[in-house]
Amino acid sequence: MELYINSTWTKRCGDAYVAQAAAFSENGNHATIYATGITADEADTKLMSALRELKLIPQPEGSQLEKRLPDAAT
Repeated sequence: MELYINSTWTKRCGDAYVAQAAAFSENGNHATIYATGITADEADTKLMSALRELKLIPQPEGSQLEKRLPDAAT
């Protein structure tokens, strides 16, 4: 699967900004994911958070989510 994310795809639509990512599979399937926000930065942040939640992109090192997860060794 190939995932395409580009902040220049974030566009104003009415009173909101829309950020998008597109995924393409080797089988010819594709999906587009959208996130909206009051600002372009908010839309981009929501999109990246959604992609992390779906495990399409990795969590940043030392993120709040990593800090909340229990240690597997304990």
